Amino acid sequence: MAFPHDIVGWIAVGSTVVTVLTAVVKVWIVNPLSTQIRELNGNFGALNTALSKSQTEIDELSKHLSQHDVTLATHGEQIHTLFNKNDK
Repeated sequence: MAFPHDIVGWIAVGSTVVTVLTAVVKVWIVNPLSTQIRELNGNFGALNTALSKSQTEIDELSKHLSQHDVTLATHGEQIHTLFNKNDK
């Protein structure tokens, strides 16, 4: 009759060891990693916001540059026309 009681005792000891190891892993590994992941997620959110704002500014500058390109092309044609009139 000692045999089943020995198995139950070893299962109880094993369960206790596994519980303690699980708690240690959670405290030393899982919780710090969770904190760092949350912080990293916040940093990515801030980076995404900054990139979105930068993209909006780039789009506005590109539109402004396109307007200048059209103006320069128009002026180039006007100058070309004036020189052609003077040559005739």
